[in-house]
Amino acid sequence: MKIQSVIFPSLAVLALAMTTACGDSHSVPQFTKLAFVSSRVATPATPLFSAKLDGTSVTAIPSTNLNAYYPSYSADFQWIAYYSQGDAWVQKADGTGLLKLTTTANNNFVRVFPNGKKVLYTDNAAGHIHTLNVDGTAATDLTPTLPTGNTDCYSAGFSADSSKIVIACEGASIWNIYTLKPDGTGLKLVLSRTAWTDTPSFSPDGKKIYFVATVASVTGIESVNIDGTGETVVIPASFEAIVLNSTLYYTFFDTVLGKSQIYKSKLDGTSPTSISDGTSADTLSLSN
Repeated sequence: MKIQSVIFPSLAVLALAMTTACGDSHSVPQFTKLAFVSSRVATPATPLFSAKLDGTSVTAIPSTNLNAYYPSYSADFQWIAYYSQGDAWVQKADGTGLLKLTTTANNNFVRVFPNGKKVLYTDNAAGHIHTLNVDGTAATDLTPTLPTGNTDCYSAGFSADSSKIVIACEGASIWNIYTLKPDGTGLKLVLSRTAWTDTPSFSPDGKKIYFVATVASVTGIESVNIDGTGETVVIPASFEAIVLNSTLYYTFFDTVLGKSQIYKSKLDGTSPTSISDGTSADTLSLSN
């Protein structure tokens, strides 16, 4: 994930985490839990937690990696992926089966596919997007040749049925969003911008892409139609988001509490409701 330095109240380095659903003829699993990073105290210590989608039943996720970022679940709650110390990791929800997927220390983005079979990860040295099986086999470079005009590709998302991928790339003062198939074929440009753009992902119906974006020096969440039209600001003051089961979850810095809190809303950004309890700093991907 590319990290852009912008300023919110009490925040300087911002990032986004997104996964989404995309409905079509494929089987679309339903998520029942949300993974997040929190300053909550747990024994043994861990930065990773899960909760029901309404924020209740918060549970610590055992992890020997105390610097873990970007947690994501497979829809069946079997596999968790995250990055730590520059590499991609997976493990089971109970903390067993820990596996280090990369050894280059050049990774800062990883997502597990909703079907739990593969993960997406970045290679920052080459600026490429890769997939591999959750057991570490069958690594595939999705961008062996970078799209024309781009110097690297750095984040990605996928549909809930795991049949489509969307990636973010950048060139000289330009940021682009593309869609492609999981085998790397069928690359198609969706949107080209002149400001920072990151972590794109499909809407539940597959007709929109959600992504983090900078507009007039402010970072928020936007959506755009799959044909590149209708670019719209959805959440004007958030720095990370995830779409699960047609609900938008995002992180908002509460200036009264002095803490980041996780909210949920409709996909158009209306009806925002906090699912954090206000006692700890919670985010979808960043360390607390």
